[in-house]
Amino acid sequence: MQVSYVSYQVLRSLVLFLQSKGLARQACLDILQCQEQDLHSAESRFSLTHYSRLMRWAHQQLNCPHIGLLFGADLDLERWGVLGHLASVSADIRRVVEYGRRFHSLVRHTQSLTIHQQAKTLTIDLGPSNNDCYYVIDELFASWLSFAQAYVLDVEQLAPLHIYLTRSAPQNSKEVRLYENMFRCPVTFGASSNALVMPREVINLTLKQPDRVLEQLLLNQAQQQLNNSYSICEAVKLHITAHLPDVLSINEVAQLCDCSPRTLQRQLAKQQTSYSQLLDTCRKSLALQLFESHYSAIEVANKLGFSEQSALQRAFKRWFSTSPKQYFLNKRSLELDVINPI
Repeated sequence: MQVSYVSYQVLRSLVLFLQSKGLARQACLDILQCQEQDLHSAESRFSLTHYSRLMRWAHQQLNCPHIGLLFGADLDLERWGVLGHLASVSADIRRVVEYGRRFHSLVRHTQSLTIHQQAKTLTIDLGPSNNDCYYVIDELFASWLSFAQAYVLDVEQLAPLHIYLTRSAPQNSKEVRLYENMFRCPVTFGASSNALVMPREVINLTLKQPDRVLEQLLLNQAQQQLNNSYSICEAVKLHITAHLPDVLSINEVAQLCDCSPRTLQRQLAKQQTSYSQLLDTCRKSLALQLFESHYSAIEVANKLGFSEQSALQRAFKRWFSTSPKQYFLNKRSLELDVINPI
């Protein structure tokens, strides 16, 4: 499983935001255990633990459990680096969503990101999360809506249909109403996954200031950053994961990696792997994560792009030489043996 991280731009933006709320900058740096220059260097790597620790401290200092919502609503394109500026000059929400799937790893890797397009709805699914990490989910959903409200031409069509959060419901009813007022829709707490559901037609909404020339320049810059940040195998796995349950062809992945299919095949062969092997590896890793998060077999099959549940069952048996049910029964038995040795 890939280690969760956030970019230096996110932490720099968060520190600036907390300063605006009256917290001392040096105190924020002390909580992060970093120096000022670390917030201005592309070489700096911050884990989700840094982010969560600073958020929990701010929550306590400001007596504000919804600090993540406020941070997300405080729109700052610099927080998203080149991805934020690329999104702002795009033609429509469809392209913004595609760039988000393609380049979100330049900004952070804290949650899975899956887009589901149904007949009448568009769902942005971030998967499950721990209850003590709800700040990042609050921030992401609030910032996406804040971006759309600032840059989409027809703002009236933007209201979500429903928000689902895995965190437990706030004990204070005022906090619950604050979430509903922020998102202008029903909010369900204690859900199995963190998801934002919107009308399908939102995908076609146009942005206020599209700029095709600048968009292409920023797209090239984002692609270059992605190429410099990851090996070809890592880049392919990022694209596979970002687009599931849609299973991309090797031609589509090659286009995303800015090379020809033959070049991609040759580069993967040098790493003693292939596109089909990387797809299989991604599905294997994600299947375990989803089953461990208590998704049903049919839900896992749908999320991983299998044609039917039996196809997932066959793949799982090939990976682990047993069924999902027996695999987790055996794992639970081993855990009990460790806890209660004879």
